[in-house]
Amino acid sequence: MIWLPLLIIYWITIWSYTLVYNSRRGGVFTKERFKLTFKLKGKYVWLQYLLVYGPLTYAIPLFILNYGLNPRISVAMYLTLLAASIINGPSEEVFWRACMEEAGKKGGISQKGRLLFAPIAFAFWHTAFIIHLFPWDAFWWIAWAGVMLMTWSSGFIWMWVLHRSGRLVPQCIYHACANFLNIFPLILVSVLEFYF
Repeated sequence: MIWLPLLIIYWITIWSYTLVYNSRRGGVFTKERFKLTFKLKGKYVWLQYLLVYGPLTYAIPLFILNYGLNPRISVAMYLTLLAASIINGPSEEVFWRACMEEAGKKGGISQKGRLLFAPIAFAFWHTAFIIHLFPWDAFWWIAWAGVMLMTWSSGFIWMWVLHRSGRLVPQCIYHACANFLNIFPLILVSVLEFYF
C-alpha cells in the first residue's frame, strides 16, 4: 500500500509550499478566488461551465456501471476513496492553480506562460505516481503518456477557467469528483488490484 503514504507525503508537501509561499508573498487565498459558489463568470462562461461540469454527465454513469455495482468493492473502500478525493482535489487545485498562478504572476511570467507552465509541471509531477504504480515494461510508456496527456489537459482547462472566472472552488469540486468517480477507483482496482 505504498500509494497511501505517497499521497500523504504529497499533500503535506504541497500544503507546506503553499502556506509558506502565501505567508511570505500573499495572494494565494483571495476572497473572490475562494468564494463558495458553483457559479463561474467572465469571458466564455458557457465554455467554462461545459469544461468544468460537463464531464460529470458521463463520469457519474460510468462510475455506477464500473464501480457502483461491483460487489467486490466494499463500503470501506468507497469511504477511503471519498476521503482521499476530498483532500486531493482541493489540495492540488490550491497548489497547482492558485499558488502557481500567483508565483508566476509575481515572477513576471505572462498569462499565456502561466497557462502553459503550471499544467506542464502538474503533468510531470504525476510521473512519480506512474513510477510507483506501474511495472517497468513496455506498457509503462503508454501509461506515462496517457497520464501526461490527461493531467496536462485537465490542468490546462482548470487554469484557463481560473484565468477567465477568477474562481477556484468549482475546479476544486470537479477535481474531487473526478478523483472519486474515475481516477482513484481505476488505480485501485485495475492497477493495484486492491480490494478492501
